[in-house]
Amino acid sequence: MTKEELVELFSNLHPEDSTGQMIGEVHLADGRVMKTDSLRVDMDGGRIIISEKHSSMHEATKKNWIQELIFYRNKKRRSA
Repeated sequence: MTKEELVELFSNLHPEDSTGQMIGEVHLADGRVMKTDSLRVDMDGGRIIISEKHSSMHEATKKNWIQELIFYRNKKRRSA
């Protein structure tokens, strides 16, 4: 997936697809599936960061995503 494809996908969401929680799933080589609510889309770095619930980065990833969202909303407000 490219950044352009991700932006295109999210810019044309159906209303029912634009609300609610997101859960990340990582399918591991040994067949296990890790699920988490700690997700962050890092557009600058071209990464989707998924942190396991009991990892040291779980809360940091969630907080960093909130900061990204605040930055975006402030930028949007200034350009309006």
